Amino acid sequence: RLVADVVNDKYDNGFAVIRPPGHHAEPGYAGGYCFINNVAVAASYAIERLPVRKVLIVDWDVHHGNGTQKAFLDDPNVLYFSIHRFDNGNFFPFSKDAGPRIVGNGDGEGHNINVGWNDKRMGDDEYLVVFEKLLMPIATEFDPDLVLVSAGFDAAKGDMGDCNVTPECFSRLTRQLKTLAGGKVVCALEGGYVRSILCKCVESVVLALLDGASDDKFKDETKSFYKNLGDKEMLDCIDSSAAKSIRETMNVHSQYWQCLKKSCK
Repeated sequence: RLVADVVNDKYDNGFAVIRPPGHHAEPGYAGGYCFINNVAVAASYAIERLPVRKVLIVDWDVHHGNGTQKAFLDDPNVLYFSIHRFDNGNFFPFSKDAGPRIVGNGDGEGHNINVGWNDKRMGDDEYLVVFEKLLMPIATEFDPDLVLVSAGFDAAKGDMGDCNVTPECFSRLTRQLKTLAGGKVVCALEGGYVRSILCKCVESVVLALLDGASDDKFKDETKSFYKNLGDKEMLDCIDSSAAKSIRETMNVHSQYWQCLKKSCK
């Protein structure tokens, strides 16, 4: 219902506070506390029933959304972009399919993008660089009609993912996504296990969606600090393991996206 209301301009954007989460659910399979893949259902509904041709799904939960990936591997109209802990396949859901070389099949080739961290402790700088140099250029080229966010917050500092992303960073990521699809962004709550941290992160994203006054510190920062840095300088600013993961994903997808061809020469 929320997706329909946003697409039909009843609301500018929205945040669905949903439990249980959904991005691990596959057809005929429940796992990872997930029974119905809320975001996958919403994306399919939007394309089949609403005036939507293309959907971008951004999954920033610390775990890979194996169910969402599986749902759209063959679909060129859905771009799935996941930033997650991979640990070379040793982090839940414990699959090599969460790696950067799983790019999609057939017509959907190039439309499945995984940035998998192979170490813990990744924080704001690493996530902002992924958005600046990888996600946002590709998303702009893809030109979606709707953006759906699997908004898990277990990558937040202090949560179980052993990452260090702050609520302010999630706010900045949200503001960047609002520059796409005419601002039609719908977030759906995924993981997050420490209530106080989860509440603060959700608040920061909702304020970003609403252009909230208490978020003024980040209001004009839809472009990150790294915008004017070259690729090498930008990657030198962050964790070396993260830089390696980003480079690998960029190299794998440079054959599919014009915006990456120059960066990967």
